[in-house]
Amino acid sequence: MKVKDVAQFMLKELNKKGVLLQVGLAEIIKDKFGEEFVFTTTHGTITIDRKVVREFNKLKGEDIRWDKDGCCWEQV
Repeated sequence: MKVKDVAQFMLKELNKKGVLLQVGLAEIIKDKFGEEFVFTTTHGTITIDRKVVREFNKLKGEDIRWDKDGCCWEQV
């Protein structure tokens, strides 16, 4: 698997649901694609690796934005 595969998975999920919650997404990515696409913070929280988020941002286009308050990506 490649970073682009993970980013495409995220985009597909967002397009299906209209929203992509960050909560729990790192665990799904870890289980589906492997640990190399997530990292553990100093607080012990699993989060999406920055390289995956950068690739996702390249793919998502202008009609998807990050909602900081909701901790999710959403279609606008």
